[in-house]
Amino acid sequence: MAGKDSSSSDLKRSLGLRHVFVLSTGAMVSSGLFLLPSFAAAKSGPSAVLAYLIAGILAIPAMFSVAELSTAMPRAGGSYYFLARALGPVGGTVTGVATWLSLVMKDAFALVGMSAYLTLIVDLPGKLTAVCLIAFFTLLNIVGSKTSASVQMALVAFLLAVMGWYLITGLPKVGGGSGELDPFFTHGTSGLVSAIGLVFVSYGGLTKVASVAEEIEDPSRNIPLGMILSLIVSTTVYTLGVLVAVALVPSSQLYNDLAPIHTAAEAFMPAVGAGFVIAAALAAFASAANAGILAAARYPMAMSRDGLMSSTFLSMSRFGTPFWGILLTGTGMAVIVIAFGAGAIAKLASAFVLLTLALVNAAVIILRFARIASYAPGFRSPFFPYLQIFGIGVAIYLIIKLGPLPLILIAAVIGLTLIWFYYFGRDKSAHSAGAIHHIFERLGQAADTSIDREISAAMQSHGLRSEDDYAGLIARAAVISVPVEGEIDLAATRASQVLGNRIGIDAEEVNECFLETGSLWIQPSDTHPTATPVAFFDNSEDDHLVIVRSENGIVIPAEWGGRGERVNALFFLAGTSSKPGRALRLAGELAAYLHDDGSAVAADAAHEAEVKQALLPGLEIGQYPLLSETAIGSLIGKKLGEINLDPGLHIEAIRRDGKVLRADPETELLADDQLTIIAPTGTLPSGEELADKV
Repeated sequence: MAGKDSSSSDLKRSLGLRHVFVLSTGAMVSSGLFLLPSFAAAKSGPSAVLAYLIAGILAIPAMFSVAELSTAMPRAGGSYYFLARALGPVGGTVTGVATWLSLVMKDAFALVGMSAYLTLIVDLPGKLTAVCLIAFFTLLNIVGSKTSASVQMALVAFLLAVMGWYLITGLPKVGGGSGELDPFFTHGTSGLVSAIGLVFVSYGGLTKVASVAEEIEDPSRNIPLGMILSLIVSTTVYTLGVLVAVALVPSSQLYNDLAPIHTAAEAFMPAVGAGFVIAAALAAFASAANAGILAAARYPMAMSRDGLMSSTFLSMSRFGTPFWGILLTGTGMAVIVIAFGAGAIAKLASAFVLLTLALVNAAVIILRFARIASYAPGFRSPFFPYLQIFGIGVAIYLIIKLGPLPLILIAAVIGLTLIWFYYFGRDKSAHSAGAIHHIFERLGQAADTSIDREISAAMQSHGLRSEDDYAGLIARAAVISVPVEGEIDLAATRASQVLGNRIGIDAEEVNECFLETGSLWIQPSDTHPTATPVAFFDNSEDDHLVIVRSENGIVIPAEWGGRGERVNALFFLAGTSSKPGRALRLAGELAAYLHDDGSAVAADAAHEAEVKQALLPGLEIGQYPLLSETAIGSLIGKKLGEINLDPGLHIEAIRRDGKVLRADPETELLADDQLTIIAPTGTLPSGEELADKV
């Protein structure tokens, strides 16, 4: 069955593969292509071409890590969300500030490049122009202007078309240009390594996808595939684009050029083509800076929600934008542009991008080793943990090779951030201690069980895959009620008895597994709040659901992951250990329906079918007991596969001797079996009509 209509969600899952590709590519191809090549060539000579290629390859571990984290916790809010949940409040504070600074410096560098290309049209002072551009885009973000997905796709299409023209025209001339390709390694291996570290800022846009993961359809497929395609295309454009520039522009001119791609284009393209290069560069800079400021402004806001920064950053302008976060970001960019030259900004931006990507790799290692039951990413990075360890090592090495200035600034930022945390954020931090405490548990210290529930809740945004049988789960569910003064222990005992019978294990073991897992989230409501505990079982080959209702409510105590909340119903979901992600996606789909309307599970609902039908809008459920004295009794002895139902009708389960069986076509029907059929509203057949389907 298809997932719930996204219209009812806070954020629609409306972005497909092309949007992921466009978002990632648009975030990467800007200053790294149109401004940075001259600085890279000054460090390494013609081998700057190789520096871009190697940097793209070295970005692969971080790309896989971002894809894994984004499919495990598809929440809006960027990489800070999963870094803070992995590393806890201390690590979250450091990573939040570091990631914010990487975006600020990357965007500042983009606007330095934009000012350089503007001077090709109008004679303007470089730094003053860059500061004015920062002020303009800061104001633009405050009033709420943002590029739509369709405009962004048009922009990236234009950018790639212009670069395609540039490459098709320029590559045949590489051998006969006035640039110098020999000696290729002008400054030796050390120069090449320094250039690799410098150009890493070009791939900082890889983390951009994380900020919109909640809005992506089928994130398990589209996020990794879109990022892989984007990295391949971006690396190709970078490498070949820089090759043309290095081969056709003399080094004496290239090393001091702030518009190297345009200079190269003038050597072999008609005037209109060189003009298009300027237009493409300005569009890329503008898009990257505009989107980057808003993305960076989310970090102070997200940290404020977690109690790590002043609540001032939660304030919205009258335009509905995070005013103080945008203002802080714009001010930071202006300070960087005034204080540092373009080359220093490039170094610092790359250093903080490398630091952020190293932390992303570390987060995957921590979350995997924490063995959190609810951490079930739709995409898992290959070659774990070797790929992540390699990525961390490379990032540290390249940061060191960038020189003392980035190291000093990184150390100063970490030191000041820790002081800030211990004097301000430690007592106010609202979120959990992080997944790293699950590793401490394995060393004999206390685990932070709340992070398990939070990651579990994040799966609500994941959406269903084609193989996730939500309709079947609801159809097979058991619905029971507890007394007016029901307690959670009684509810859990009753649910465990049903689940133990279905799974084939002792009910007490089922109950203990729910308590140990600690994976629970609550769907609040003024009238009908509900809660969904989730546990995983090795013995189970399928997912099972038991709905427990209470007229006066059931209190969720701390040992069950609550804070004394009273709910009208509990949805005990028993998943299989071999496919934990499937159970979490099903729980998320269920939670999305309950968030809209929990009244359907109220204790005064007429009957079991009414409860189930309310969780399957547009469908209805029919239950058909096979009694030999009735017309439908003619199905006894037949196989399910012999029943030819009309299109849209599905036999979802067979209830037999207190157990619920999957609808296998080879299953032979027995007397007293009960068939459960799901059909579009108004199309359920009568018993006599069903008997005629054989």
